[in-house]
Amino acid sequence: MTQLGTRFSGMRLGAALAAAMLAAGLAACSGSGGSSGSGSGSGSIKIGLVFPTTGSMAPLGIAEENAAKLVLDWANSHGGVGGQKIQYFEGDSQSNPATGATVAEQLISTDGVQVVIGSYASAIAQAIAPVTERNKVILWEEGAVSPTVAQGSDPYFFRTVGPAGTYATADLSFLRNYLAAKLGKPLGQLRVAVAHEDGPFGTSVADAVVAQAKSLGVNIVSDIAYPETSADLTPVVLQLKSASPDVLLFTPLVASAPVFWQAAQAQNLNLKAVIGSAGIGSSAFLNKFGAKGVQGVYDVEAPAIATMNAQNLQSQVRSDLNVLLAQYKSQAGVPCLVQCGDALGGTYDLVKYVLPGAVASGSVTPDSIRAAALKANVPTGGTPQGFGLKFSATSGENTAAQSVIMQWQNGALVVVYPTALASAAPIYPMPSWAQR
Repeated sequence: MTQLGTRFSGMRLGAALAAAMLAAGLAACSGSGGSSGSGSGSGSIKIGLVFPTTGSMAPLGIAEENAAKLVLDWANSHGGVGGQKIQYFEGDSQSNPATGATVAEQLISTDGVQVVIGSYASAIAQAIAPVTERNKVILWEEGAVSPTVAQGSDPYFFRTVGPAGTYATADLSFLRNYLAAKLGKPLGQLRVAVAHEDGPFGTSVADAVVAQAKSLGVNIVSDIAYPETSADLTPVVLQLKSASPDVLLFTPLVASAPVFWQAAQAQNLNLKAVIGSAGIGSSAFLNKFGAKGVQGVYDVEAPAIATMNAQNLQSQVRSDLNVLLAQYKSQAGVPCLVQCGDALGGTYDLVKYVLPGAVASGSVTPDSIRAAALKANVPTGGTPQGFGLKFSATSGENTAAQSVIMQWQNGALVVVYPTALASAAPIYPMPSWAQR
């Protein structure tokens, strides 16, 4: 069994996957499947994958790449799209924006890809976007959430997950509709602290949180930025203790999440609620601190699809999802949580709702893919992540995407809000360090 942090290699789907029928968009497919990096062939769709599979972001970048490959192989096992096989070519951004841009350029110029799927991190996506735009190639972004990635000026940019503002919307909705009552305070009397890594991701989420909080009259008692590369976040923890917040909204990347949590434990920082993101929602965070160590910590992102309530999904989507989730867990040895879900959901949307339209146009080009993407109008429950799919013609944002609140409960990251996707009720308050 492949452990977390290991890339799927040469993965082909077996007879169990072949038995599952691909839904409407792929129903007419025929022919043999292709594998990554294979020759160009005739009538093929070429996709480049650019994720951080080495470096500090690798634990979550690998999860995204593996999930994207899983769906592409799954599509090929059903004959591809409209009789055309999908060829994919893998590139490692090495957790470095400049490297990501170079790799994307190589995939376009050498391998002739029509789509680049990426990128996990906002800083990396921000570096790749000018490359894909200049070459008039689709950037199909499945993970980065900063609004600065393309800034609405790139006609070839599409983002399947909700941008930073959806994190803030979920945070503030949860504060208003659940945490305020539990804390016994009106929303305007809550003491809320914000702490975040100082890159595009953390800054964009924090800015959105502060802006929405102010519009609702929520008191932000502290707003702390720190470098993601920090080896010790004790100064941040001490500032938070001094501010005495009721709730902490925390936005790290992969590396700083455990650094912060270790400092919080060492300084006995006890809060009623911590809503984290990114590294907080990863299996690596659970593995580092154990089920008791992370019990009760919240996470805001797109849903962890392995543990969300899937009953409201369209029946065919739910059936497809069950097959893919089982295959992922068999390959990775861990459930498909947030980042895996971002790539699995986003790639499924591409092969089911977008590429069939491009193939039907008679010529698969970035322009025909763009046209097909803009025609997609999938209702809530029609994607593996539970939300819909409807792209803005001006920004490329999926206007139907949303973020949710999850919580670590007994070693599982479960969706607790909103109720339509919740698989468990929230646990309150979060245990103190003495109770862990």
